[in-house]
Amino acid sequence: MLRDLLLKDFGLDLPIAGGSGRNAEDPIVIATDSLYLAVEAQDSIAACLFGGQQWRLVAKQPDPVRSTVECCQYEIRFIDGEQLVAEPRQLYFDTSRLKLAPGRSTPACGFSLGERFGFGLPAQFGWLHFERMGPAATPAGALRLDYAARQTEVSLTLYPAPDRTPTEAGLQAELEQALAELRVEFPGLQPASENKSANLRYASFDAGLRFSALALTSYQGNYCRIRLTLAPSAIGQDFQCLMDSLSAMLSHFNPRS
Repeated sequence: MLRDLLLKDFGLDLPIAGGSGRNAEDPIVIATDSLYLAVEAQDSIAACLFGGQQWRLVAKQPDPVRSTVECCQYEIRFIDGEQLVAEPRQLYFDTSRLKLAPGRSTPACGFSLGERFGFGLPAQFGWLHFERMGPAATPAGALRLDYAARQTEVSLTLYPAPDRTPTEAGLQAELEQALAELRVEFPGLQPASENKSANLRYASFDAGLRFSALALTSYQGNYCRIRLTLAPSAIGQDFQCLMDSLSAMLSHFNPRS
């Protein structure tokens, strides 16, 4: 039933069968042996069901009674009248076909960037969810990855530092170059606030009617340029979720030792 609805309403033909996923007695059945396709299906289902709100995956764990059923726990934020609401939600999946080891759950969704970069990235940063990737217009040879949430767009651009050795001076130069490119689109653009710390440069500004910001950091020999934009109709909750997501992204690129 759920598979047919997702195909009809969203055009998604997912490797699933079975029930609604609302409880452990009626789980969505993962109908593939591929762990990658299974995790991608879980993420796609959540995006379809929760995509009109701010949502994020919080945890995955086996059901305590049914060992082949996995519970995916989510947090949803939305507006009910004048009130901002945060609620937990669950989706249950029968993962027996994946033959997971006892007590193990499927991993969070992620992907590899290939040999050129030599690392992978999660499909979720805070409340942000991966949408697409491809070559960036600038700098030359850069890779752009787009993430999104409700009323929110974020682009992450990765490109090698000279000699694969990022520096603080180089980071500042990259921020100034990024701001110069934005001023071509928004003449007279001036940062409303700026922040500078080790391996981080940040500037926020009003680009037209939208709040926008730039963050620069580095990771494994690459500069990471992060452009964040909120829609004009965004509310305070969207801004807070965006800042939480930026914090999650920066923490990923600057892990504590």
